[in-house]
Amino acid sequence: MSKGSRSRIKDQAKFNKGFDKIFNKEPDIPELNVEWQCYCNKINEVRESYGLNSKVFTANDQERFAKAHKKKYNI
Repeated sequence: MSKGSRSRIKDQAKFNKGFDKIFNKEPDIPELNVEWQCYCNKINEVRESYGLNSKVFTANDQERFAKAHKKKYNI
């Protein structure tokens, strides 16, 4: 069996994460997830204080938040 006959990737998830970092698809920003959770909690606390139902946040809401976060911190 020659060297090129099989894939050398042992951990596909780790490979994909590294590939995305190298080619700037999405930077890994752990603070962004923490700030997103704080933002969601605060919004729902304010809504609750006015007697409104909790807001269910969508993936689109999270993307808009991420764009605003990156713009604010020049990332």
